[in-house]
Amino acid sequence: MSVQSELASALHAGSCLIDTLSTPQTQLKSALIQRLQNYYSCLGSSSTLNDSATLENVQIRTADEALVVVEKVQRLLSTNAPDAGAPLLGTRDLNQLRVLLSITFRWGVDPLLSHVISSWPSTSSSTVSGAKIIDLTSAPEDYHHLADLVTRQLTLVFPLGIHGNMSSTLIAEVILQRHLPDILKPAISLGWLPKSLAVDTMTPLDDIRPLIMRLIAMLPPVESIVALGSVISSTNLVPHIRRTCGYLMSKQLLRPEGVKGLCAAVFGDSEDADDIRLDKLQHISRVLITVPAGMKPKDYFSILLPRLIDLLQENRNPAYRRAAAFALSQMLAVKNGTAAQIIRLQFHDLFLYTYPDTEETDVTIVLGNLTTLLTNSDPSPELISTLLSPIVRPLYGLLFHLDSIRTSDPELKEMVRGLLMTWSRITSSSEAIDILWTIFDDEGGQWHTDLEGGVRRGPSVPALASTKLSLFTPETLKKADEAGELDPTANILDLYPEPRHLAVFLQSMNRDDILSQFLVKLLEGYRDNKNSEDGNPVRTLLYLQLIMQLQITISDSSKSAGLFSKPSQILTFIKQALEAAVSARPKPKPNNQKNKVSLAGEFQISDLRLSPQDEEDPEVSDGDSDDDLSDSEAFTADNEMEETSITLLLSVLEANENLSARTEPILNDIFELLEPRVNHSPSAVRSVAREARMVMTARLALGDDNVPRNNYVDTQADSPLEIYQKALKFLQDPILPVRAHGLLLLRQLASASTDSAKMDPALVPAVLEIFVQAIQDDDSYIFLNGVQGLAALVDNYDRSILKRLVYDYTKHLDGLEAGNMTQQDVDTRIRLGEALSMVIRRCGETLGAAGNVIIPPLLRVVRSRTAPTTLRTSSLSLLADCQNTYALAVLPYLLDLAEGMIDLLQVETTSTTDNTIITNSEGRKSTMDDHPTSTNTKFPPLRRAALHFLTLLIRGTTKEIHESSASVGDNARLSAGLTKRMRITLGYISNTDDDMLVRVMAREALEDLAQLELAKLTI
Repeated sequence: MSVQSELASALHAGSCLIDTLSTPQTQLKSALIQRLQNYYSCLGSSSTLNDSATLENVQIRTADEALVVVEKVQRLLSTNAPDAGAPLLGTRDLNQLRVLLSITFRWGVDPLLSHVISSWPSTSSSTVSGAKIIDLTSAPEDYHHLADLVTRQLTLVFPLGIHGNMSSTLIAEVILQRHLPDILKPAISLGWLPKSLAVDTMTPLDDIRPLIMRLIAMLPPVESIVALGSVISSTNLVPHIRRTCGYLMSKQLLRPEGVKGLCAAVFGDSEDADDIRLDKLQHISRVLITVPAGMKPKDYFSILLPRLIDLLQENRNPAYRRAAAFALSQMLAVKNGTAAQIIRLQFHDLFLYTYPDTEETDVTIVLGNLTTLLTNSDPSPELISTLLSPIVRPLYGLLFHLDSIRTSDPELKEMVRGLLMTWSRITSSSEAIDILWTIFDDEGGQWHTDLEGGVRRGPSVPALASTKLSLFTPETLKKADEAGELDPTANILDLYPEPRHLAVFLQSMNRDDILSQFLVKLLEGYRDNKNSEDGNPVRTLLYLQLIMQLQITISDSSKSAGLFSKPSQILTFIKQALEAAVSARPKPKPNNQKNKVSLAGEFQISDLRLSPQDEEDPEVSDGDSDDDLSDSEAFTADNEMEETSITLLLSVLEANENLSARTEPILNDIFELLEPRVNHSPSAVRSVAREARMVMTARLALGDDNVPRNNYVDTQADSPLEIYQKALKFLQDPILPVRAHGLLLLRQLASASTDSAKMDPALVPAVLEIFVQAIQDDDSYIFLNGVQGLAALVDNYDRSILKRLVYDYTKHLDGLEAGNMTQQDVDTRIRLGEALSMVIRRCGETLGAAGNVIIPPLLRVVRSRTAPTTLRTSSLSLLADCQNTYALAVLPYLLDLAEGMIDLLQVETTSTTDNTIITNSEGRKSTMDDHPTSTNTKFPPLRRAALHFLTLLIRGTTKEIHESSASVGDNARLSAGLTKRMRITLGYISNTDDDMLVRVMAREALEDLAQLELAKLTI
């Protein structure tokens, strides 16, 4: 018989095992027995199974025979010559082999492995939900049966053993692509069986260990890590499997692409850096920090950290950069740890030391890595100090070098200046003085720039001062005068640091405390050095010139400060400029005064109302209705005047720390004029307007008369009041990381659970308003802290804040105003939804008391035809959170919600022939992310969210039927008519919908609906 004939015969026999024209699933055992009889008849033998066999035994026999068919096909394919012409397998044959392989794992390996694991002493007491009672006396037979299956499956991949090549057939490819976790789980379970579990009848399979080691070494790290992670998650209760998978995963991390593979396994390829969940970052950090057993920490981190630092330069996947920065920051938090020492060595060595015997190294890459690490990490003063304080002296030398060369790279120059400015804002004055003073002793090397723009630190070259100290001739005198060398402040001796440059740098730090203390120390140094017999005259001259330069700088600063010391006229100008810009556009309808926040006097209860459900709906909010047009970001002359005016306002506020609406009532009008700029202006204006409103709110809250100052008689630095005041001061800082740190302090204060760490309830309205403003910010650090802060306020303080969040999330979505929403409005509400999601998930059973506050408004948003589809999808996700958290809270609305989901799916389903599908100019199908404010309901995410929520309702009803007694009324369950309608609708969607994921979710919902109907029959 030819190879082709044998192959056709084997495939025909295999088709008997997967015959689809069999009895329904309720008679699965008889159907499988009939298939086996047909299979044996095809082979010319008879079946030994009868109706007395259990369903599981029939399934295992089916899996055995399926593997026999696959092995025979593998053997026939392996004998086929490479030049045999057309392939022996067609598409239908390959699909049949895939099904047979799935049967061998699903019906063969999985139940046998479950039997074996349950027989082990450490896991026999751990039962799986829905598991059947297992006869432990058959464990040895099951063990050997499983070992035979695993060995034969590995032979399909390595037909010639450990030293042979991997099989190149399609069967081996299918195993590696679809069943890698399925084959690793039993192989690791049996191959690494510990001595404590091994007995005479169950011995470890030592022969498969090298095969598994070779298999995962041949695969890309990301595939191996994903497979090992899947094994850990499915067998977490078995210690030796979890331990072995951790060891193998550590081996993968040490491969050249191991760190990137871990990130790819956790994030995938399309993770948005602004939407990364914290638990993913923490998981990656924990995996990287864990040192493999038997390996020294120094050896491990010496291999891992350079690759992790290189990941900071990853441009295609910003999420990888964020993960690398987070992991490095966690390692640096352990100050004396091995990892922290190696990281500091990688970042600091090129700045602190010179290596004359080796090739000089460009520090541009290190500077880029430093900047990336700081910008992608949480704004922590400790992290900034750890990274920058040791290298402030060489960084200043580099800045001076770049400022001295006109052709230096401006981007590199700003990078260095930004690092120094960031450090100067977070360091204490005493530490800053000590570090800055070391600049006078910087003789470790000189900076050089090559023709390609690279910057390197080389050995110092002594300067020759003879030409500088030579006598002037009339000709050289004229040249010196033209060059400015005869200026009294000219640095004719090439002193370092150059006095004028250092004075300007100190002034640019905007730290008056540092500037004043540094000047005092300079005066003391000048006095001591001049009066000392061993004093250096050059150093004395340097001190003197620097004192003169600082006096000039401070004098100029005093003039600027004097300009801002009486801000009334400037504030009037700012108000007039903002009003003039408003008059140039159509006058918006005024808001209801109840919704405005008063900045004059003190915080009013009506202004910061925690229960806004009784308020009247305001009319259309400020801002143009055409802000969504393509030219809304055009930066006009009016916008430039607005930006200039608001920037000037920030300067006035920064120069006058006590300036607030209490002392200048005009700030209250300016605050209201800034509100439309936050939502309906170009991004440059929005940014400064948000910052100004935050500073003004924090300034007023810091001076609020409601703060119970007299209640604190001690001066401990970590008291809630002082943390609150420190946070409000940070929120007024122009540096973004400092503002973010202030918001982080407020969030931590709101999250405090102990009475001693909680802030006074009188401060809650001010903190609430700050968080509400923070969620409108474009920076992810700011709005994420705002979201978490709102959730913390609801959890730890007044639960009526929940009504405020629900109102702000759902207001004006059922009228004409919803059609004029901008992307900024949608983003703000989505962030409010994130806060609501956190609150809902933390409520637990207490959600039953708040269900009537949350669920009806969300249902109105889902039903609104004028609300953007993005918000309708978000509302469905929040309803799903309610169902997941406490199903009884949703029970009163169960029928309405279920019918509503079916109605939505019937109306909004889209088939492949539907003309409502939107495409962009490139012909690509448009997504909801391309049109966040669109009300088009045909976008797939809306149907996905509805299907997800409907599935949860079905599962919850099934669970309630199982758990409740027969006397429970049927009004809490889905009626037979409704379930029939669900089945028809879901069946239609599962076959015709344009979106593949929607079809898959519809099939899953049908499966859950079948379980519900079965549960009803059982009752």
